[in-house]
Amino acid sequence: MQNGTLTNIFWGLFLIWFGIVAAWLRGDLFATVNSPLFAFGTGALLLVMNLTRSVLRLRLSILTIGLGLILVIANAFQLFFGEAVPFLPELLIIAGVALVIGAFRTRNFQTY
Repeated sequence: MQNGTLTNIFWGLFLIWFGIVAAWLRGDLFATVNSPLFAFGTGALLLVMNLTRSVLRLRLSILTIGLGLILVIANAFQLFFGEAVPFLPELLIIAGVALVIGAFRTRNFQTY
């Protein structure tokens, strides 16, 4: 199986997951996106995708592993203990900045 095929399968699973949570929340898309259950499940899908990549000996994605871990760990606290992680937005911003800086550092820019 190719990496692109696996990615498409997990995009499909993500959309199914989104639909299930949205239906459970009576079609309220704002509540769906803000649901810790939705975020936890999305993080779990990202981790399972990379586990599948590992089993199939495909290239792993550090981005989806990191994002999956952040989503699973942060939202597990809210789901199981009723406590939100207060620094989650800041953690996501720091991860995004690190990705942007990393992209600029490894990219060969050509001037025309």
